[in-house]
Amino acid sequence: MSALQPLFLVLESAEKARDDARSEMEAARRAYEAARQQGQSLQDWRQEYQTRWQSQFRQSGGVEIVRCYQDFMQRLGEAVSEQERKVEQTRLYMERCRELLIERERKVAAVGQLIERRQKEAALVQHRQEQKATDEIASRAGRAKNQGLAPNSF
Repeated sequence: MSALQPLFLVLESAEKARDDARSEMEAARRAYEAARQQGQSLQDWRQEYQTRWQSQFRQSGGVEIVRCYQDFMQRLGEAVSEQERKVEQTRLYMERCRELLIERERKVAAVGQLIERRQKEAALVQHRQEQKATDEIASRAGRAKNQGLAPNSF
């Protein structure tokens, strides 16, 4: 078992790295979802604001009020655009985290398979040694029996 100890240490390290990647992926997913929801809220609010003021302008609206509205809508549009960039950044980060998680899961699986293969090989070697020892004992017993019988048969 001591021959496998280094592999168990590698497996433990790989599992920790995988677990860390899984936690980071989950945090990235939550950040993406929050950014996406905030972006949607901004867009909804902008649409609502625009609809409300357009009906107000139909009733009455001075040039100064229209200019303030347009300036505010421009700033709101910039905020929406900035939020869309943030959503895209968090989506890309989440994707990188997902790829890293997949890579780390593959490493855990590969090390696990290597350990399993080494354990099977060690079991096979032990089985062969036991079989060889059993065969040797049987062979010695057979020779001893034959040697014991040979003098009596003469």
